[in-house]
Amino acid sequence: MAAFSALWRAYGEGRLDRSLHLVSPDCEFTLPDGHTFHGHDGVRECLEIAHREWKTLTVIYDDIHEERPGWIVGVGRVSASSADGVGGFERPLACVAEFRDGRLMSGRMFDDPADAVGYVGESESRAARASDEVGGRPERRR
Repeated sequence: MAAFSALWRAYGEGRLDRSLHLVSPDCEFTLPDGHTFHGHDGVRECLEIAHREWKTLTVIYDDIHEERPGWIVGVGRVSASSADGVGGFERPLACVAEFRDGRLMSGRMFDDPADAVGYVGESESRAARASDEVGGRPERRR
């Protein structure tokens, strides 16, 4: 939770680019529309796009909790107004962040909080299946 809090604070203060030591070089960050950014360059690209397209971009979390060890779920709302002042939106938002060794490994944003919790459960199931495999083949259980 400490790494998430530090990154969230850095984002809020506009210094996320200087906090990339808390982000794995192999990190993946996926927006609700499916657009995925990869690594430190991807984080920078995402920030550049946000600064270019949005005059304001506000994320308010009503709940942030550790769903399971290393998996942080934040549920709240996002609102934005476009740089040209013509468009904007406000909608629910949920974020799932996976941390390992104090670094962000992946982040995924969802429009529906239920999808975020489901994603954590699916990830847990995938991890359990992977640990059951031995030499690329499913382990036989007796």
